[in-house]
Amino acid sequence: MTRRFPSVLVAATVLAAVAACGIPNETEVRVDGPGPQAETARADGTGKPPRSRVESSSDPLAFAEDFLAAAAGEPDGAYERFNDYIVEEKRLVPQPGNEVNIIRLDAPPLVTRNNDGTSSITIEHVQQVGVLRANGSVGEPVATETSYTFTVGRRPTDPGTGGGLWVLDPPPVLLMTDEALGTYYREHTIYFWNANRDALVPDLRYLPRTVPVQRQATEVLNWLIGGPADWLGTCAVRLPDGTGPLGNVPAPQEGGRLEVNLSVKAGALDTDDDLDKLFQQIVWSLWANPLLDNELELKIQNQSRRVAVAEDWRRNHPLYGLGDPPARFGVLGGKVYPLQGSGDEQPVPIAPEVNRDVVSAALSRDGTTVAAALVTRDGKALRLRTGAGVGMVRDVRDGKSFAAMGRPVWLRTAGDAGPIGLVVADGELYEFGVDDAALTRVRLPGVSGPVTAVGAALEGNRIAFISGGGLYVAAVRSVDGALSVGPSRRLPTSLRDLSAVDWFGENSLVVAGVKGNGRAAIHKLNVDGTQESEEVTDIGAPVTHLAAYPGNPELPALAPALYEANEVAYVSGMPIGREHVVPGAEGLPPGSGTPTAPFYLF
Repeated sequence: MTRRFPSVLVAATVLAAVAACGIPNETEVRVDGPGPQAETARADGTGKPPRSRVESSSDPLAFAEDFLAAAAGEPDGAYERFNDYIVEEKRLVPQPGNEVNIIRLDAPPLVTRNNDGTSSITIEHVQQVGVLRANGSVGEPVATETSYTFTVGRRPTDPGTGGGLWVLDPPPVLLMTDEALGTYYREHTIYFWNANRDALVPDLRYLPRTVPVQRQATEVLNWLIGGPADWLGTCAVRLPDGTGPLGNVPAPQEGGRLEVNLSVKAGALDTDDDLDKLFQQIVWSLWANPLLDNELELKIQNQSRRVAVAEDWRRNHPLYGLGDPPARFGVLGGKVYPLQGSGDEQPVPIAPEVNRDVVSAALSRDGTTVAAALVTRDGKALRLRTGAGVGMVRDVRDGKSFAAMGRPVWLRTAGDAGPIGLVVADGELYEFGVDDAALTRVRLPGVSGPVTAVGAALEGNRIAFISGGGLYVAAVRSVDGALSVGPSRRLPTSLRDLSAVDWFGENSLVVAGVKGNGRAAIHKLNVDGTQESEEVTDIGAPVTHLAAYPGNPELPALAPALYEANEVAYVSGMPIGREHVVPGAEGLPPGSGTPTAPFYLF
C-alpha cells in the first residue's frame, strides 16, 4: 500500500476564509459536559489527604465512603491508610507494588443495621475499573468481583462510645472508588517518543495531590525513566538505555532555572538530535509544573547540555503543529459543505467534480496539503474514495463497494508518509492510504465480534474502537507498510449498546450509547476508563455518527463534539440546520434537507 503524498503536490494554495456566524464555536451552549481541554491542570500546591478513621463520621454510610477513599495518596502509604480503618487482627497484609483496585459504584453503599450494634455494608453492581500502580498509571483490572460486603461497628474493647467506628470484617483487597481517584489525584500527561521518533505519544498518569510541589518534577522524571504504560509499549519507546536520575530535581527560586540531572550509558546521546529529543520529551512532560516558569537545564553526568526557556522551546517545538483553529463541515445533498461556528469558516477543499454522492467524510491537513476520505453512495452500496492535494483535492481513487461503511478517520503521521486512513466496513476494520483506496483489513489481537466504530488519536499512534459491543483502545504503528495493532485494552463504561466513539482530548474519549434508563447519551471517558462523565444526555434516538476535535496543550478547550441522531446533526445539543451551512458559489441544493455527518478538519 502506498501512503506517500503524490509527488505533484508542490504548489502552495492557501485556504481562503469565509466570514459567517451561527452555531456555537466554543462551548457557549453545553448540555452536560465542559468540553474538551488540555488534561493536565497546572499544579500550584498540595491538597488535603483523605480523612483518617478518627476524622471520619460515626454514621456508617459516611464512614464506609471514607474507608473506600482511604488508600488515596502516595503509594507507599496506601496499605497503612487503608488498614488504619480496620481492626488490628483483620488488617490486610501489604503486597508488593502497593497496587490499588479502582472500582466504580452505580449507587451508594447499602447499609443494613444488625441487632448486635454493627452494620453490614454492601456494595452491589461493582464495576472493576483498573489497578492504580505506584508509577501513577492505571492498568487493566485484575479483580472480577461484582459486589463486596464488609462490617463496621465499634470495637468490643472500646470503652463506652468514644472509640469511633472500625471496619470489623474488611474486603479482601485494597479498594478505592473512581470518585476518590478524581478527588485526591491530579491527571498528569507525560510523553514518550513513538517508534519512528517523529511524534510524542501521551501517557496518562495520576499524581497524588498530597505530593509537595517541590517534589513533583522528581516524580514526573521517575515516571519517564520507568518507561511508558503497558498498553503503549508497542508504539512508544523508553528513554535511552541506562538513563537514571542523579539526585532529585531541586526546586528553584521563583523565576529561576529548573535543573534536571541524568546519567546515561556511554554513547546513548551521541548526537545533537538525541539531546534535543530528550529535552523536548522532558519539557513537554513538565509543562504543567508551576516551578518550570522560566528556563529548563538538562545536565548529563553533571555537565550542562541544553538550556532553554521552556515556553519558547514548546512554542518552537509543538506537539502537533495544528496551527489553524478547527473547521466544521457537514454533508448536505451528497456534498460536503462548511458549517458555521468558528467565525472563520474555510471553503471545502474538495473540487466540485469530486464532491458528489458523499455520505460521510474525513479531512486531514498537513501544512497546505489536504487529504480527503469520502464514503460515497454507489447504488445500494457504499464505496470509499480517497485522494490528496495542495489546498484542494482534485483527484481521487475508488475502492471496492461494501454493504455498510462507517465514518472514515485519519491517523495523522509526521514526515513523508502522510496520514493513514481507517474505516469500518461490513463489521471489519480496514486501513487505506491517501493515494490508494484499496482497503486492507487490520487485525485486532484478542478482540472478537464485529467492529462498528473507530476513532484516531491526534498524534496518530493510538486508536479507540467498538467491537462486539465493547469499547477498546490500542496502540498502533506502521510496520513494513502495514498497520500493526498492539494488544487491545477494554474500557469499562456505564453505557450499553455502544454506537460511536472519537477522541476528545489527548487522554479522553467521547462514546455514544444507551444509559440504564434506556435513553441515548454521549459520555466523556478517560483513556484508561477511570473517569466517566456525561456530555450530552436524553438524546431522542441512537447516535449514529460522532466526531470531535481533541483538546490539547496547544489549542485547549476549543470545540464541542458533533453528532448525528435520527438523520439530524447536532452540536452542543442544538440541531444544525440549513441556515448553518455556508453555501459557497453554487448555493445550497434544493429541498428542505438538513446537514448530516458533521466533522472537523484538523
